[in-house]
Amino acid sequence: MGIWVVIIVSGICTLFSFYTAHLAYRNNDNSAFLFASFGLFFGIPFVISVIRAFSKKRVDEPAPVRFVPHWFMMTAIIITGLVILVTIAISIIRVLR
Repeated sequence: MGIWVVIIVSGICTLFSFYTAHLAYRNNDNSAFLFASFGLFFGIPFVISVIRAFSKKRVDEPAPVRFVPHWFMMTAIIITGLVILVTIAISIIRVLR
C-alpha cells in the first residue's frame, strides 16, 4: 500500500515539474532548468517505485540482514544535488547578466 502512495505522489510531482519546465521553456523563462531538475529529483523515486511495484520477486518474510554498499546511493544523491545547484547557479547568472 505504501509503495502506491509513493508512486502517486512522486508521479504527480514529476509530471507537474516537467510540465512547468515545459511552460517556462516555451515562454523563454529562466526557471526552466530549475523545474526540470526538480522533475528529475522527483522522477528518481517514481521510477524506482514503479520498478519495485511490478517486479516479479515478492518477499513475504524479511530477508536476513546483509551488507549493502552505500556508494551507489551516495553518488546518486551527490549528482542530483550538484545538478540542482548548477541549475540554480545558471538561473542566477542569467538574471544578473
